[in-house]
Order: sequence, then C-alpha cells, then structure tokens
Amino acid sequence: MSNGKNRYDFFEMLKVFGYSKLFLCREFYISIFIPTVYFYLLFYIDREQMRNLILEICKLLFAADAAVLAIVISGFAILLSVSDSNFLFFLSRKNLNIKFFFPFYLSSVLWAWHAIFSIGVFLIASTNIKNEAFQVLLNIILYFYIALFIYCLLNTVSLVRMILRLGFEKVRLDESLGNINSKLKTASNVQESNKQEPF
Repeated sequence: MSNGKNRYDFFEMLKVFGYSKLFLCREFYISIFIPTVYFYLLFYIDREQMRNLILEICKLLFAADAAVLAIVISGFAILLSVSDSNFLFFLSRKNLNIKFFFPFYLSSVLWAWHAIFSIGVFLIASTNIKNEAFQVLLNIILYFYIALFIYCLLNTVSLVRMILRLGFEKVRLDESLGNINSKLKTASNVQESNKQEPF
C-alpha cells in the first residue's frame, strides 16, 4: 500500500501529531493525579460493596462514553461542513490539517476504547472470584479505568480550545482573501483607535 493511502491512517497521523503530546500535557498529569488521591481508599471498601460500586460506575460511564462519542463525531462533522474549500486548502497548504483535525479523531478513538474498556471491566467485576489477589487486581483496573475516563474527558474539553484556534485561523484567511466586509473592518479599526486614546 502506498504512502499516499496511509496518510490518514490513525498511527500515521499520530506520528505527525507527535506521540509526546499525548503524555507531556496537563490532561495526562491530571488524569493520573486525581485517581491517585482516592486509590488507597479503595482497599478499605468492602469486597461486595466494591463490586457493586464498579458495576454501577461501568453502567454510568458506558452511557457517558456513547453520548460523548456521538457529540464529538457530530461536532467534527458540523465543523467540516461549515469550513469552505479555501480554508481546508489553507490548512493543508500550511500542514495544519492534521494539527487541527487529528485531535477530533483521537478523541473519538479514546471514547470508543473507553466504551470497550467499560464492557470489559463490567464483565470482570461480575465474576464470582473471591480472593485478595483478585481484589487488588480489581482496584488496579478501576484506577486505570477512571484515569482513562478523566483523560478522555479533559481531552474532549481541550477541543473547545482547538475550535477557537480554528476560528481565528479562518478569520485570518478571510481577511487575507478580502472576504471580510469593509464595514466590519472600519468598525474594528475605530474600536482599536478608541482603546489606544488616553483618558
């Protein structure tokens, strides 16, 4: 298969986006820190209560996974539909298309994997295995399960910042192409001059 066909493969895009950006970010640090705070408390919860808690969490978070995944995909579709060909060509020409659009793809993949993880954790917690080693394993699984959910959530929130940057890039392109109404430019210049005038 040629490189041209692989260009929009997930891992090829991730390579361009940068693996380090997945881990060297606030989202990752926060998603590790928050579950750590209450991780040790899990060992003091009764075994049966722990199983019931995990089952309830899995039901709740699986519904959240599906809902947010649908929102992210819908939001990305709307974003592409309102982006004209000039803007998409501008992003491609400046090699910004992957930088701006890949986070939506990444967020969708993360939520899909977390939904699958939810089903797996639910099945594991539903088993009748009753020993201390399995309880410890269950606590560790729950830790990573919650950490991944927080990471997915923060990653999705960061898409708002991405949309804002896309909006500014769109305005910059429209201004360079002369697509901005001259009246709006005049009003903007007047406002800027008023801000610079001393009292």
